[in-house]
Amino acid sequence: MYKRLFIGNKIISLIKIDSTNAYLKKLVASSGVEIEGLLITTKNQIKGRGQKGNTWESEPGKNLTFSVYLKPNLLIQNQFIISKVISLGIIDFLTNLGLKKLKIKWPNDIYCERSKISGILIENALKGNKIYSSVVGVGLNVNQFSFNSKNNPTSIIKEIGNEQDLDELLNQLLFFIEKRYLALKTGKEKNINNDYLKFLYGINEVLNFKVDNEILSGEISGINPIGKLRVKINNQIKEFDLKEIEFLI
Repeated sequence: MYKRLFIGNKIISLIKIDSTNAYLKKLVASSGVEIEGLLITTKNQIKGRGQKGNTWESEPGKNLTFSVYLKPNLLIQNQFIISKVISLGIIDFLTNLGLKKLKIKWPNDIYCERSKISGILIENALKGNKIYSSVVGVGLNVNQFSFNSKNNPTSIIKEIGNEQDLDELLNQLLFFIEKRYLALKTGKEKNINNDYLKFLYGINEVLNFKVDNEILSGEISGINPIGKLRVKINNQIKEFDLKEIEFLI
């Protein structure tokens, strides 16, 4: 049922590694082998990274932590659509499992209600004015029940109560990610953009943010073409990069 064309057809499984993204980048650089869909996965990622240099907490053997090598052939200014594709693939997968109230917290964290369940880290290599390749790292909380983080993470087992087979879940997740990625490859950017906005956390809601050490209220109105967050503050639309604004939730 969950047959894939190329993502995950070649998998390197590791017991323990610092970072699957770092390992995959070094592997491609040292070997020259550029297999689209090549997957690096590990049971224990000890230095998993997130946005802003944050670490990713993951109990060994309990969760999915992997990186995949893609060659999207996009103009640099369109690179954020890769984040949209991966985020929507994860949303599709979790929806299929029966999870509800799923949202994408800009730029690329997946939330179930107000708790983070998955994170994405995308690192692009450029050639000229195009994205030559993308290393996409994904962390998904599956069978971990207790977390040290103060940010109240959640997991699949906490949401639906059943322990999951990690290998089977990985197969399913890659299927949904590939489906969204193929939609991008076949020119369905409009559908991707529309679906991303449907799941965007805080869209058309008044939220509190920290901007330049000042707490402000604003309403998220969307994402600009290069991935900046659009927020209506004092009746003006302002655009922010990742390091320029912080959600207060």
